[in-house]
Amino acid sequence: MRRLFRFLKANFQAFGRHWSVYVLLVVSINLVLTSLIVPGLTWGVNRLLVVNGIGYLTYTNFVSVLTKHPLVLISLVLLVLLICGLVYIQMAFLFRQIKRIQEQTPASQWQLLKQSGHDLLTLKPLTMLIMIGYFLLILPFGQIIFKSVLLNKVTIPAFIIQDMWTTPKIWGPIILVYTLALILSIRLITFLPETIFNKKLSTTRLLQKCWQTTRGRFWRLLIKVGVLAIAITLVGVLSQLLFFNLQRYYDQNLPHYALLLAILNLFILEIISQILLAMSIVMILQLILKQAGYLVPSETRVKVILKQRSLRIRMRQGAAMLLLILVAAGVALYDYAYLEGAMDNRPALISHRGVDDGNGVQNTIPALQKTAREKPDYIEMDIQETKDHQFVVMHDNNLEELAGVNRTVHELTLAELTTLTVRENGYSAKIPSFDQYLTAAEKAHQRLLVEIKVSPQDSPQMMTNFIKRYQQRLLKNGDRIHSLSYPVVAVLKKQALRLFVSFILPYNISFPETPANAYTMEATTLNAAFINQAHAGNQAVYAWTVNDPDVMQRLLLTEVDGIITDNLSDLKDVVAENNDHPSYATRLLIYSSQLAGFSGESEN
Repeated sequence: MRRLFRFLKANFQAFGRHWSVYVLLVVSINLVLTSLIVPGLTWGVNRLLVVNGIGYLTYTNFVSVLTKHPLVLISLVLLVLLICGLVYIQMAFLFRQIKRIQEQTPASQWQLLKQSGHDLLTLKPLTMLIMIGYFLLILPFGQIIFKSVLLNKVTIPAFIIQDMWTTPKIWGPIILVYTLALILSIRLITFLPETIFNKKLSTTRLLQKCWQTTRGRFWRLLIKVGVLAIAITLVGVLSQLLFFNLQRYYDQNLPHYALLLAILNLFILEIISQILLAMSIVMILQLILKQAGYLVPSETRVKVILKQRSLRIRMRQGAAMLLLILVAAGVALYDYAYLEGAMDNRPALISHRGVDDGNGVQNTIPALQKTAREKPDYIEMDIQETKDHQFVVMHDNNLEELAGVNRTVHELTLAELTTLTVRENGYSAKIPSFDQYLTAAEKAHQRLLVEIKVSPQDSPQMMTNFIKRYQQRLLKNGDRIHSLSYPVVAVLKKQALRLFVSFILPYNISFPETPANAYTMEATTLNAAFINQAHAGNQAVYAWTVNDPDVMQRLLLTEVDGIITDNLSDLKDVVAENNDHPSYATRLLIYSSQLAGFSGESEN
């Protein structure tokens, strides 16, 4: 335990000696990435698709786009390589800067940036290939070590992870992959600095050296990384609690000045969050450099510099504080609007598959009736075409998991399907036809969000039949539609203009150009930029499937238009906490928990 305390003390002291330079470094890189590089890459992807006449890119059309547009394939591959190259330059620049700062060696920013670019260009082909694999496979799993906004989209969507963990047959492979990623993240923790500072080694020898360097130190390194992350998180949590209690005192005893003091407190918390963000990045990278043997600070020179307190150091500290103040002031207007309630956002509350916290069997009438009593804005449910061209309420194509029958929906008629019993969450119910489900929803005065699921077995007249049978009923009840199939969306927007139709997207690759009224986006890669662009085009955005209260809170701050959840009660509580006239202290706590330095999500 003493060693851990000494380890923490040494790291905090090392950061404290040069905090101003580190803050300038990290905040400046963040600003460049978020305001120039990432928007530029996003614009490039969008223009690439527009020029080639591609309105959207998702997994349903990904293969066909790449096979029919080889130039798009080549361009996307080059774009991925460019992103990996930029991440490498970013990492090399950070490593070189930290090494220079700790060892107090002279070098200009431009010189270090050129050296970082040269580091990339001099990589051996095999080393570069391994580096790309390292970024794409290791970092998305080991983001506690380093997270870059450039790699934010190289992540596994939450719904895929949830589906994997609900399938016991593949638990073994999942655990194996995660364990392997963790082991490689630690055992190859010195890989990047070795490629930067040790170019003479062959790729094989470089990997051998990384493996030997961490031999017998796996648990020690893992504990050190964990301790640093916990310590920085604890500082953030304590800061939140301190300012929350201060604001609660102001709310109760100084009501006339409470808003002004709340803005000031949030302003200070924004500054603290940026410092913590810089601290987390620098401390982790310092640890990696020390482990690789490339960081040997000269204590004598440090003491002399600290004693002199040169004008140059004071100027850097002043510049760092000025930058922090400008960043924090940049959100001051937003803070004011949020604290005053001007940005209160009540999204549509949507129950996923008609259940709330397992209160029935998904997509069945008893669950619908029970959930409708909680008054969600919409109940999301799924329909498919049957063998006899009718419509049944069912999510899975195969009936084995819920009904115990190893047959697909398209192999059975509606009459055969509605005799089957499905079981889930300790409940059982009959499979309903869409007509039965729609009638039950109308009686309960409950609006629906109908997902139309498609398969190769669908009849050519499926959508014509659907529009003819249900358009007027859906319009009368105020129901809406969404689908993963763009042809479904296109047909509906052409033949049933009055229906509200949303296009489901499982991944935020680029902003789509479609006539859809809305986009139903999987929450993992959904961000404010996508939502703002949709709103600019008068299109709504729904997020799915959001079961974590923290993610619900984040989405509220992005002003999403609807949230689809399995836990409707939790969502109602989170929305009420935001919108039912909360105190400034409560708003302060809610907003500050989303700041990068407190949430642990590096924007870097």
